[in-house]
Amino acid sequence: MAFLEVGFVAFGGGGTAQIYQAIVLRRGWMSEKEFLEATALCRVLPGPVFANLAAHMGARLGGALGGLLAFLGVLLPGASLMLLLSLAYFRWGLLPGAAAQDALSGVAAGAVGLILATAMRQLPAALDSLKAVGLALLVFVTYGLLHWSLLLVLLLAVPLGMGLYWRESHVR
Repeated sequence: MAFLEVGFVAFGGGGTAQIYQAIVLRRGWMSEKEFLEATALCRVLPGPVFANLAAHMGARLGGALGGLLAFLGVLLPGASLMLLLSLAYFRWGLLPGAAAQDALSGVAAGAVGLILATAMRQLPAALDSLKAVGLALLVFVTYGLLHWSLLLVLLLAVPLGMGLYWRESHVR
């Protein structure tokens, strides 16, 4: 039900932030660190991060059935609404007008604010060492400022990050 709730309120790319809010902050089903690790894994996989994250977390919390139900929970509300809007368009030729476009622009701006608020809350857990800050800066510069392709940045950053943290993960 938590993932279905997220599916109903996640607009404009704010799905990951909504999952964080529902699973980590409200229910405490996983720690911030666990969430960040799961999000990192889901970001390097093909497909929407939001859906990947729901499936991963659902499976982690409730096995294969939990993963399937979480995946369906986050996707069904939006997919159903899109199907209904598409059917209305093809049946009656209804298109969203300028007012609807403006409203959606407002929703998108709100989603960016939600993503920023979530990122600010996660910064202390994500950037807990000098090497984490360095890796984050490398990705920010190469992808954000130099506009390298995401694939190239991942091919550089993922092995580098694994190398930086490999020894640490085996010492525990």
